[in-house]
Amino acid sequence: MLLNDIVDQLANIDRCLKRGKILFIRIDINSPIVNGKIVDDFRIRAHAFTLRLVSDAGARAVVLAHQGRPGQDDFTSLELHKPYLEKHLERPIKFVDDVTGPEARRQIKELRDGEILLLENVRILSEEVIERVPEAQAETFLVRKLAPLGDYFVFDGFAVAHRSQPSVVGFPLVMPSCMGPVFERELRALSTVFEKRGRGVTLVAGGAKIPDTLKAVEQLLRNGLVEKVAVGGLVGFVFAVAKYGIVNTLMKQEIEKGGYLPYIERARQILSKYGSQIQTPIDFAVNQNGRIDVDVYSLAQPPLDIGRSTVLLFKEVIGQSEIVIFSGPMGYIEDDRFAVGTIELLRSAANKRLIIGGGHTILAAEKAGVIDKAYHVSTGGRAFIQTIGGEEMPAVKVLLTSAKKFWT
Repeated sequence: MLLNDIVDQLANIDRCLKRGKILFIRIDINSPIVNGKIVDDFRIRAHAFTLRLVSDAGARAVVLAHQGRPGQDDFTSLELHKPYLEKHLERPIKFVDDVTGPEARRQIKELRDGEILLLENVRILSEEVIERVPEAQAETFLVRKLAPLGDYFVFDGFAVAHRSQPSVVGFPLVMPSCMGPVFERELRALSTVFEKRGRGVTLVAGGAKIPDTLKAVEQLLRNGLVEKVAVGGLVGFVFAVAKYGIVNTLMKQEIEKGGYLPYIERARQILSKYGSQIQTPIDFAVNQNGRIDVDVYSLAQPPLDIGRSTVLLFKEVIGQSEIVIFSGPMGYIEDDRFAVGTIELLRSAANKRLIIGGGHTILAAEKAGVIDKAYHVSTGGRAFIQTIGGEEMPAVKVLLTSAKKFWT
């Protein structure tokens, strides 16, 4: 079944937009944070559209979202996100530093038509970071406490659609549920990739999510959904080592320290099957009192970007493409010296039908000045990789179940 056909079976948000009704809305405003400040608010801007839609309809919005994970540096209160939401919504919203407690429940009950209440980071609840089957998540404290207070559930967080967590898959089993506009746009944009069946489709894959990207590359090539793959970032480094071998003692130490050995073997297996379709880097940029480019055989320290010869090689691949899926940067884009490869390739891909795969790629696209030229900019990171790889999204599956249960 085509992705568009699946989306057509899900309930659209219009079914849930009713004045006076309480809507629990799961969005994903998880944002890059540096020194306690949000440095990219793309996801917040995207979801502000959804919340404005709900507010303008006179419904009462209760927002569920997260930031980071317990123990990580970016795990913080969503009070930090409140002014950004208000800026893009152009209206005030309420915030409560609680999720399921008495104060949160009181404020939910007292909401008026058109008001928006942002609950605290849902991951302060330990059960939220545990993935289980939807039936078990429907029995969690979060769902049992909040669901009776609402009328509808709206899932709009594509970037967390790959998680089988309570705030994602628990509510649709116990209350009528709809997909939000951000989620719907994501699925319909990605359906264009599946419909092409690989003809003229190139994946430019980078970043540091090595296992997910290896899996997606293999699935996309096996299923014939892309014609070519160009790999950079840490993923490209792993493929280059798999192709050319560990060339010196220093790099061997770095590979062992980084825990990359199992990934290199996996990349080698993928290359043995699909090597003619995969373009690996032939040089890298490193920091030696500034940026210098070295070929793969001379690499003696972790690479920070693809080299200029690789950029030219990848541009040739992009030039032969009709659709370019760009997922993950080619290097350490936080430092302008090592954002060169990513920016140049994005500018080249902007002349094609460019799909930007969320996460740090969005930051890079904004640096490159191509964000407005893209055919689609995904809010997803890992979810995007898994979806284009053909994996079933728990959020999609449970929304289909909910539609049959409550809307048929």
